Amino acid sequence: MSLQHPLILLLVICSLASCRLVDDFLATPPNGCPQFFLNTPNGHVTPTILQPAQRYRRICQEYLGVDRFATLYDTQNRIPVYSAYLHVPHKQIDTVDEWWTEPGLTMNQQALNRDYLNSEMDKGHLYPSYHNNDVEGMDATFSLTNAAPQTRSFRNQWFGQVEYPANELIQIDCGSNWAYVVTGVVPDRILTISNNRVRVTSHFWTAYCCLDNSGNVVGHGAFLMDQHGDMLLNPNQNVQDLENLLSDVYYPGHFQVFGGHCQ
Repeated sequence: MSLQHPLILLLVICSLASCRLVDDFLATPPNGCPQFFLNTPNGHVTPTILQPAQRYRRICQEYLGVDRFATLYDTQNRIPVYSAYLHVPHKQIDTVDEWWTEPGLTMNQQALNRDYLNSEMDKGHLYPSYHNNDVEGMDATFSLTNAAPQTRSFRNQWFGQVEYPANELIQIDCGSNWAYVVTGVVPDRILTISNNRVRVTSHFWTAYCCLDNSGNVVGHGAFLMDQHGDMLLNPNQNVQDLENLLSDVYYPGHFQVFGGHCQ
């Protein structure tokens, strides 16, 4: 069957996605999806979970019956706080740029495709489609709960200076070990789109950490870029430096990406 009509294609994709809201990321599947979070000798650890829980919703992002990544979603700003995933090396594959909503949230709790119309903003992936090596993995990243507004210039610079080089850097630093990645955003204090429905981002950030089979850290790194395309971390800075900056610019208290590990 030919799926040329965009609406028909989107409906088919939505029927394949079965994202679910959970109370605890670290609960045993299907009640959670702990596999996307750093697995230390003392168990999995998540980044800081913002409160209250009614505003910040935990989502296990499932596609074609397989959990692909996890997202903490801000239903007030209607953008994600972060998405966590396991890195796989990029492979060049064509994909369809069609986005869908989270069926477990109401339309008032999340961004919609129409919010981006005439906004001069792109949908910026947190878990990037580029960090995948098969069609199913790439398609799974096109949930609107995995996207936040970026200008076209910001989006291009984020890809060129972070998503693209990070793919190579993670492979070098981590080798054959599991690479845990978290990518998040900081909401702008003023800017919104769609009559104040969706908050624009002031910063995008990402961090990765790799452990060997004994739980030893074998590689880690961090990136932070503002909406003007300026990198706010230099190559000699690390996950702890990112956490300090995030705690200063957005998060109340001390925000941790990997539970105090990977410093």
